[in-house]
Amino acid sequence: MSEPRNILGLGEKVALVLLGMSALLNMYSTQPILEDVARWADTDIRGATWTVSATTIGVALTAPWAGMISDRWGRRRVILAALLCMAALSLGGLLAWNLPMLLTLRAAQGMCCPFIFAVVVAYVGEEYAAPVAARLNALYVAGTALGGFLGRMVAAVIVEATGQWRLSFLGNAVLIAVAWAVARGFLPQERRFGGNRRQPVDADGETTALYRNPRLLATILLGATLLFQQVASFTFASLTLTQPPFSLSTGAVGLIFVIFLVPMISTPLSGRLMQRWGNLRVFVLSQTVSAAGMAISLIPTLPAMTVGLMLSCVGVFAGQAVGTAMAGRLAPHARSTAVGWYLSGYYLGGALGAVAPVGLYLAHGWNAVAVLLVLVVGWGLALGTWAWRGQGVRG
Repeated sequence: MSEPRNILGLGEKVALVLLGMSALLNMYSTQPILEDVARWADTDIRGATWTVSATTIGVALTAPWAGMISDRWGRRRVILAALLCMAALSLGGLLAWNLPMLLTLRAAQGMCCPFIFAVVVAYVGEEYAAPVAARLNALYVAGTALGGFLGRMVAAVIVEATGQWRLSFLGNAVLIAVAWAVARGFLPQERRFGGNRRQPVDADGETTALYRNPRLLATILLGATLLFQQVASFTFASLTLTQPPFSLSTGAVGLIFVIFLVPMISTPLSGRLMQRWGNLRVFVLSQTVSAAGMAISLIPTLPAMTVGLMLSCVGVFAGQAVGTAMAGRLAPHARSTAVGWYLSGYYLGGALGAVAPVGLYLAHGWNAVAVLLVLVVGWGLALGTWAWRGQGVRG
């Protein structure tokens, strides 16, 4: 087997950033344009929010299996195929003739995402020496934050400029096509990939044992609370900001999503704190920050809402860093499977976060949603405290 690569070219760096961007570009791109989608589909906000839930459901369905499929077909091949599928499905959004068709396309977009974000991590770990891999992973994470921002911002700006929400799908398709071209040109062929054609269920039943591990199951539920917070807060805050006393335009609401660039700085700091304080303490701190953000957002001013959402976003990203690490640590003999199922729970929580609070929002507004999210934070803290206390792990 060849030695791992020790040298990084500019093209490889750009490719990793664009892959990270593509992984999350489509995920929440309809959040700032829900009212436009609702008018087109002749439905209410409850129906439109399913365009957010559909993608997260799609992710949850394929997250456990993406690594296994890339074991058989090769990392680079799977990544490039997923990008092409995502670009084609984004173009399909231009042709959706009703809401069920749009939801189907959104779910299919979500199903493609794990074939980028799960497989890229495996590719980098196999092909590059540890110090270089760490740098590439940092670039990839930065790209995911960029994608979360751009997906929402592109949609808001295009709708503000043209009044045509469908064109936001064209914008995403162009960005993903650029990512595919750069990845195809600069992402090196595998030199160290050996393939894996083992059966998906191991002979000694270790995978089955995962689902009898109550601490792991609690961790999966905890992951669901994290993305529930994230999706619910930004979905219903986006709607709130278009109403009095804020009355922001779609483009101005899109600027709020610059908040998603803040975790590019804060999340690495949480990693260092995990080494120093331990995972549980950092998780408690992260969720305290999230709850404080929701409390601040109850003040009916734009600065308070912005700061509150920023703190909530920082807390969720830090909590997710801890949750992912703990899912692997609680199942050392089936780590990738455990993390895959954790991510499924995480994204199913996001699917619920887009739709479950709708009735509460319509009846009582943003304040009721914020209170609900504080309760969800409390539930996540209870799960984490029970599941991780006494584990004695750091980092």
